[in-house]
Amino acid sequence: MSMNFKNMKKMIAAISALALSAALLTACSGNDNNEETSAPSETPAVSDETDTSESETAAEDESEAADTDVVDDVLDDADDPGETDGGENADPNPLQPLADAALSVGEWPSLWEVTDPQILSDFFLLDETNENYRNMIVFQCPMSATMTEVIIIEAEDVESDKSDLEARRQKAIDQDSSSPNDVDLANASIVGTEGNYAYFILAGNAAEAETALVEAIKAL
Repeated sequence: MSMNFKNMKKMIAAISALALSAALLTACSGNDNNEETSAPSETPAVSDETDTSESETAAEDESEAADTDVVDDVLDDADDPGETDGGENADPNPLQPLADAALSVGEWPSLWEVTDPQILSDFFLLDETNENYRNMIVFQCPMSATMTEVIIIEAEDVESDKSDLEARRQKAIDQDSSSPNDVDLANASIVGTEGNYAYFILAGNAAEAETALVEAIKAL
């Protein structure tokens, strides 16, 4: 009986020792797992992402600021009258009053002033860079159904300008007339001179317009 009690004490001691060993092993294993889990490998990645996001945000802000500056510059240029070509700030053609005098008699279709150098050269046979031309004004009806033109040139050599306008008149007769009525109007058109001015009038009331124009020139 005494022997059995001693054996039981040994067995209890052995079991306690085994339990203590198991607890120590578990604690060590837990520490190892915590060390692996708490490794700082993820921290730099988060930092890099934050830095990248901040850089992208800064770049977007700079881009928006640059776009705003460009828009402001464009608006400033548009508001600056010194940068505007044509329109209300353009110098009026000095021959406009003479053209108005010719157009003041009779009935006229809607006329547009022609200023494009290529059209003046190709269609009207007039070179705006001609040094003999002091000033020139050209009006034409934009509708081909109504052939109407008024051209006035202030010149150094009026006879030379008259020759240029006669060439324009001949082209109107030979090439630009698209109907029998146009042919009649072109044939009845007038090329003339008064003082330092040469003129070409192609209209249904060309004679009356010429009279008004000559009177306006004499009144200068």
